[in-house]
Amino acid sequence: MRKDNKPTDEQLIELYQAASDFKKAEPWKWLYDADLICVENPKDKMIGYCSVMGRAGEHYALGVYLGDEGLSGFCDLMENADTIPYHQALHFQDCIMCSFEDRELLSKQDREEIKALGFSFRGRNAWPRFRRLKPGFYPWFINQDECVFLTYALRQTLFALHKVIDGQLRMDIERGETILRHSKEKDGKLEWYSKEILLDFPTVIYNPVEINDDLLIQRIKKAEGMGNASLQVDICYLPSPVQEKRGARPYFPRIFILVEPKSGLVVDFHMYQSINDDADVALNRLIGFCLKRGVPREIQVRSAKMVAILDDFCQKTDIKLKMVKSLLSIDQVLEEMADRF
Repeated sequence: MRKDNKPTDEQLIELYQAASDFKKAEPWKWLYDADLICVENPKDKMIGYCSVMGRAGEHYALGVYLGDEGLSGFCDLMENADTIPYHQALHFQDCIMCSFEDRELLSKQDREEIKALGFSFRGRNAWPRFRRLKPGFYPWFINQDECVFLTYALRQTLFALHKVIDGQLRMDIERGETILRHSKEKDGKLEWYSKEILLDFPTVIYNPVEINDDLLIQRIKKAEGMGNASLQVDICYLPSPVQEKRGARPYFPRIFILVEPKSGLVVDFHMYQSINDDADVALNRLIGFCLKRGVPREIQVRSAKMVAILDDFCQKTDIKLKMVKSLLSIDQVLEEMADRF
């Protein structure tokens, strides 16, 4: 369970100073988003994969992607950025982020915090903003542990970069070669060390879902068909967050959506809360649709996760399952929802 304890003034002063030093150094002049530098969290030894953003001159930030899940989401986002809907990109980021924004993009709490701590910033992309990003949740204010680790990450990423520039360390991200900064406690103080490492990119494997209800399969096979109809199906996050009570962190509900691509009509839609229910919801909604509305000739999906959920069902019911790069009809519906919300 993530703690909601607010960082102390001393922790925040350290963080703002580290962010200011980072901004002045302009590390994006040397690094691309994909040039990950690794920093080990002294508290729990989790690796933060640090991505310096700003080479394109648009969004200046340091994203610290947390552990295997953070790295996996980062890789997905980098590899599939051209096909991921803009309103879903947030949910591929499991990280702590320090970004440099225009003043008007800061919240009232951010501005009051900066003033109270005695800092002052001027100009565009000059104001530090710190957030915890977590799939399924609205970006939120950092807690004490996240504040401390982000401070370490800003400083150690900058240290590693300077050593690379000086030729004392080497990194080649195309070969998966990078730098790990890790620490040991000695006499009550942390001593930091550098190590050249080979990145171990995680592979996500989804367990296939099997349908063992033979009677149900026979009912579906005997149900009325929809001719040559094709349907698009997806599970994702609602483009609009929900806040259950004032001051609580908003979250994004999960949605199941079924669209007839020729007409663009949404033929089924269901909202639920937990990503852990994806398989049950997708199968139950699709089975209910087939029994009530008819069985399609083909179902289109765009993710390996949906293939794992639906492959056995489709094979046993003689429905063609097709994986495509994008679901244009569903994306159009989601974009309309995002614009409306």
